[in-house]
Amino acid sequence: MHPVVLEWGPLVIRWYGVMMAITVLTGVAMALRVGPRLGIPAQEIDRLTLPFVLLAFVGARLGYVVSHPAEFTSPVEILRVYHGGLTSHGAIAGGFAALWWASRRRGLPLWTLADTTIWAVPLGNIFVRFGNFMNGELYGDVTALPWGVTFPGVPGPRHPLQIYEMVFATAILALTLPLVRRRQFPGQIFWTVVILTSVGRIVLDLLRSEDRVFGVMTLGQIPAAILIVIGAWFLARHSPRAKRLDA
Repeated sequence: MHPVVLEWGPLVIRWYGVMMAITVLTGVAMALRVGPRLGIPAQEIDRLTLPFVLLAFVGARLGYVVSHPAEFTSPVEILRVYHGGLTSHGAIAGGFAALWWASRRRGLPLWTLADTTIWAVPLGNIFVRFGNFMNGELYGDVTALPWGVTFPGVPGPRHPLQIYEMVFATAILALTLPLVRRRQFPGQIFWTVVILTSVGRIVLDLLRSEDRVFGVMTLGQIPAAILIVIGAWFLARHSPRAKRLDA
């Protein structure tokens, strides 16, 4: 594994950057395909793409800064994106802020926008995690399993959690794509994807004992648990059965 795809003089192309670009392109393509089926015109998705990507990136960066304050000795270092990393939960928060802005500004239904764009989350876990794998980061505990991977400079072999997340995200896509045709209420797709992704994060982080900060909890498991609770409440509150009981 090697983090660099191509190096030509001062030009350095890294796997992580390539995978981020692929995530953006495939996420937009998916939104353009799903949006019109849910009632969001393609031109509105085109208008939303730039602010969505920018705010998702800003949220991902700020999420990392907040969760790793000791790594930043001055505010200037926050802007040095090659120092440190990004967080998926921060990206979700930033992307959702862009959706809220578009909803208020253009009169679009917020939760249908969320259902249209949430695919960026599992797609990011497929492509960006490959970039993490090539960087030799975000690995798990030492394992004796035959598919354990020895990462450069790390005693191992280790659980390749990046690959686990890629497989889990692929399964999430397969399970949730049929909801585009069977959606019962706005927000159902968004929160189903978020809950499944958060469950995967909690389960897989059990294999990351070196990152635990509160007992057996990692920093990533805490927002994941909160999102599961909120998502479960939302789905239960808006389910057809709940509406019948309220009637």
